Amino acid sequence: QFDIDPGKKIHGSFNVFWIWLSKSFFVKSAIEMNVFGSDIFMWSDIGCFRNQKYNGAKLISHPETIPKDRILQMAHHPTIPPKYVWWNNKYTEKENFYHSGSQMIGYKDTFLLFHEEFLKTIDGFLERGMFIGEDQTVLQSTCLRVPTLCAYVPSKQVNDNHYFGLRYVVNNGGKYKYWYPPDEGVLPLELSEVK
Repeated sequence: QFDIDPGKKIHGSFNVFWIWLSKSFFVKSAIEMNVFGSDIFMWSDIGCFRNQKYNGAKLISHPETIPKDRILQMAHHPTIPPKYVWWNNKYTEKENFYHSGSQMIGYKDTFLLFHEEFLKTIDGFLERGMFIGEDQTVLQSTCLRVPTLCAYVPSKQVNDNHYFGLRYVVNNGGKYKYWYPPDEGVLPLELSEVK
């Protein structure tokens, strides 16, 4: 994978991919342990908390913002889906790259289902000889493959950082018009091509 990494000069090694691709594994493990008896689980990159704004705050203060049957994601750019489900060209097709990947939140049963579909997406990328090291494109492709599993908060609706805005949504509440991946318009799996 490192040999086909378009950003290998920046990444330096393949070790960073292990962490990036482990997000849903970590959440799955937390769900299985469920030491607090929680129904809602959230992944958040540590980089989402570079200042003290949320220190001491109960982060998930508004669970009503979280869909019961979808994983809530952040769209850090306008949502213009790529032509194909199997997509990882975030550097050359920037207009089709909208999945932040830094935070995601959902109910435990939905998260477990999302994790299984994420694994299938990784397998699909590998079968097609595609680079899997950018978790954002694998996550975005998972949502395109199974559009009923994801909902996105467009960053323009959030008074916070466009990558880390889910922290604002679940902490402050409010009314949001979520974007849902299209059921049609993106070519089905069997017709997808790899560039």
